Amino acid sequence: MPIEFLVSLSSIGIFAVVFFCVSVVSMFLLAIMETPQIRQISQQLSQMTTAVVTVSGAIFALSVAFLANSVWASEDKARESIYAEARAIRVIETYIEAMTSPLQSKLSDIVDLYAMRVKAEWPGSGEEAVEPTAEQALSMMYAAVLRDPGQGDTARTLHQRLLVELDALSMAREQRLAMEQDVVSPGQWTLVIGLGVMLLLTVAISHAHYNLARRVSLCVLTISLSIMIYVIVLHHSPFVGPHAQTPDQILRAAGVSQ
Repeated sequence: MPIEFLVSLSSIGIFAVVFFCVSVVSMFLLAIMETPQIRQISQQLSQMTTAVVTVSGAIFALSVAFLANSVWASEDKARESIYAEARAIRVIETYIEAMTSPLQSKLSDIVDLYAMRVKAEWPGSGEEAVEPTAEQALSMMYAAVLRDPGQGDTARTLHQRLLVELDALSMAREQRLAMEQDVVSPGQWTLVIGLGVMLLLTVAISHAHYNLARRVSLCVLTISLSIMIYVIVLHHSPFVGPHAQTPDQILRAAGVSQ
């Protein structure tokens, strides 16, 4: 998929590809408008009211604003889910350190295993799936705590709080996994790109009598559209791309080397 190819590039590479594509569309429209057959038609259409260009620009701006707002919201939610997962691990580690039973060492090892499996399963990690998965490691923690409720009021209290934090860890993980699927859909890309091409076309037609003004206008629009699309591509998915979220917070919380 084109978007998958784009997000695999560096930030500079993404902008270069986006700028090239938008420039090709602009130059194609410019070349079409300067052909003898189209020139006459475009000069007649250039008499259309400037409101058409204004409305086209406003609709495009609104579509980009709504899409950008959705992208930023997804990124914030993804970051919050990661912080929640890391916070749950820190609390679990604190409770484990307070334990005195043989279960302490076992739980500590499972927490480390969970963090390493999260790192291996992280989108774009490039690592092959290794058993047990992070979900299985989480199940192992639940099983270990439930099998050994501990002796004494203090131990039982620790176990109860461990179960609460395991629930919080599981919920944070589920939210993070759900956010991994939250990307800009093909329909949203089609809408933005289609409205962008429409804006370029209306601007080119409205300057049919003024070649220099048309070229300057298309040049300015090309740069503007490229920057807007570039920023959206950078944040296309919270977990993919040059500015994607990383598992560093979770690894640090578990005390695992990155």
